[in-house]
Order: sequence, then structure tokens, then C-alpha cells
Amino acid sequence: MLRLLLLTVTVLSVIACSGPKFERGSDDASIDEAALSTGLDRADLETSLDEWYTDFAASAFVAGSKADDPQRISVLSIENNTTEHISGALRSLITSVETKLVNSGVFVVVANDAQADKAIDKELSKGDAYDQATLAEAGKRLGVRYLIYGDVGDTAEKTKDRRRVQYYLFLKVVEVDTGRLIFQQQIDRTKQLTG
Repeated sequence: MLRLLLLTVTVLSVIACSGPKFERGSDDASIDEAALSTGLDRADLETSLDEWYTDFAASAFVAGSKADDPQRISVLSIENNTTEHISGALRSLITSVETKLVNSGVFVVVANDAQADKAIDKELSKGDAYDQATLAEAGKRLGVRYLIYGDVGDTAEKTKDRRRVQYYLFLKVVEVDTGRLIFQQQIDRTKQLTG
């Protein structure tokens, strides 16, 4: 009987020790390196943001902005026009864009969290066919001169042993009063699943 009890305890101990193992990225940097899906992960977002902000900061628009008279700007939505479930990633990207703008010291950033109306976001996400009156109303409500918004689309292909998603992210800066497109950047990312 004692042998059976010891054997049972040993087996249960082995089973308990072989369960899931959780790790932190700060303990093992390789955790963040591998892509685990065809969705957009943190590495994709950080690379995309850095690429966009580098070109944006070097643009004539930013060069013409004065630190002693910072322009008021707000980041609205990034419309998900893909086959992937990346809305959460796009919300994180919006916050990251706001963070970059705030830390630049060149702009007064008005957060759209509680202020922006979903109808305005929906109207603006239609691309270049937005209604000028809606754009002006968005700027008036937020008290800004410029709005940043965008959309992301994809081309998804699948073969017997491979699935590839090519993302096309567009971020635009528009002057509220005139509807003039001040700056636009296309950022491309590709993810693939094999096997």
C-alpha cells in the first residue's frame, strides 16, 4: 500500500511539474522576436510607427511648425479593412502615434478618447471621400487644426502549405479648415504562416 501511495505521489508530482510554463519577455528577449500569427504584433507596430514618424518628422509640415506656437492636432481612427482581427493592435497604434507627437514637443495633442464622435470617425475613415463639413465639425469639436487618421488593408493569399498576409497601412494628416491633405505615408508589412 505504501508503494502505491508513493507511486501515486510521484506520478502526480511529475504531472504537476509538466504543466504550462509562463515566461516574461524581460527574462528572455527571444519571446518577442518570433511571429506567432499573421496578425500585427508589437514588433510590426513599433517598426511601422518608427517608419511613419521618421518621414513625418522630416516633412515640410513639421519643419514649418514652430515650437513657440505649437499646432493643435488629434489622432482619430485607423479603419481595419483587412481579413484579420487586428482592431486591438490598431487602437494601440493610435495611442503610440499620440505618444510620439506629445513627446516631440512640436504639437499640442488633443486626445480623442472621450471627445471624438464615432460618426466623425466613420465619415473620416471613408478615405479621400470624406465630407468637408464633417471634417470641419470634427476639428471644431476637438479644438484642433489638424487631424490624423488612416486605414489598413491587406492582400491575403493561401496555398496548400502557406498563408501570407500583406498589409498596407495609410496614415494621413489633414488640415481641418481646408480639407487639404498635408502628409500621407504608406507603410507595408508582410506576415506568413507556413506548414
